[in-house]
Amino acid sequence: MRILRVVLAFVAAVAVTTILGAVFHTQFVIGRLTGLGVNVSGADRLSTTLHDIGGMAPMFGMVIALGFLVAFLAGALVYRLAGVQRELIYVVAGAIAIAVALTAMAMVYNITPIAGARSWAGFAAQMLAGALGGYAFAMLSRSREA
Repeated sequence: MRILRVVLAFVAAVAVTTILGAVFHTQFVIGRLTGLGVNVSGADRLSTTLHDIGGMAPMFGMVIALGFLVAFLAGALVYRLAGVQRELIYVVAGAIAIAVALTAMAMVYNITPIAGARSWAGFAAQMLAGALGGYAFAMLSRSREA
């Protein structure tokens, strides 16, 4: 049962981060457009957001899953050694996983493929998505006795 709980928590963490990351990306891009004087209606904002979630999910989700796999395994080791602050460990692991993934993609492609993360605020928003995914993992994967 423990393995199933961890796997489901991992899938949920990836989904949370993928969806939030796509939402943040879309809103930062639309924000830049409105800053240029483009009028974006609420309906267009919503439909674009939903379109971006569906369009980004497969590839961005795989990148997040790979990053989380490494980060959460490292987090489990840190928790095993330290034995304290489990939630904080996974929150930080999730945020760092996204920062590393975005930085690695920027190094490989010479541009940040997630347009919404090209500003410091957008980058931080993506890290927040990772942190919330890490928190979801910590909460959903903890043993029932904890």
